[in-house]
Amino acid sequence: MVAEEGVIRLVTRGDDAGSCRTANVAIRDCAVRGILRNVSVLAVGPAVDHAARILRSCDGLCIGLHACITAEWEEVKWGPVLPTKVVRSLVDRRGYFRRTVQELHERGVECEELMAEVAAQLAVLRGLKLPVAYVDTHMGFEWLPGVRERMVAFAAREGLLYAPEAVRPLPRVEGHYSSSVAGVCASLAAAKPGTYALIGHPGYVRADMRRFGHKGYRDVARDRDEQRRWFMDPAVLACCEAHRVKPIRYTDVGEKE
Repeated sequence: MVAEEGVIRLVTRGDDAGSCRTANVAIRDCAVRGILRNVSVLAVGPAVDHAARILRSCDGLCIGLHACITAEWEEVKWGPVLPTKVVRSLVDRRGYFRRTVQELHERGVECEELMAEVAAQLAVLRGLKLPVAYVDTHMGFEWLPGVRERMVAFAAREGLLYAPEAVRPLPRVEGHYSSSVAGVCASLAAAKPGTYALIGHPGYVRADMRRFGHKGYRDVARDRDEQRRWFMDPAVLACCEAHRVKPIRYTDVGEKE
């Protein structure tokens, strides 16, 4: 088939499904009523069972493992799928993941423990009957020494696409905008034909999402409500129509129209 000329192909991805019920609902809404086509699921999230139930009902979604080895929030914490004694270099004395990737690096993370935990997280999602097609990383931990090559090999072995290497981000257009939604529209309007990724963390301003926050990032719920609008705001939908933007899944990246 011949590729359609002048089209912007946009890999639209919502991260942190499983972190709370509100995130799950927002992601579902973005898929059903908007342009979201990919969702990255936290197997270690407290609401992962709920995420699996509602995502299985969304036709056409591409599901990914949001591999996670950190727990950055002050109030909401999570730990590994594997027993803590098996992944000692990943956890603090309470059995939770450490707060940042930098902290893990400074304390000396064991790559074999890390990859065993990633494999266990994939098994959780598959056990929940989610058709996992790709893997990416929460908080971008692949910069840790020896991890990127292991993640690439893991993805190939499991028949998954490795999302960080799949497509470049949508180029941002610098400027002062009334909202981040206006900024997204400006970036789409300025983009040349090609394939890009737009990644956000959809949410609503609700009680469970208000629990998320840490020093330097307190108004998480309001910020994620804004990110939800990137994928379903009428202005974004109109912009996509006007500028020939086609939302696609990761599994569509290598295909021609």
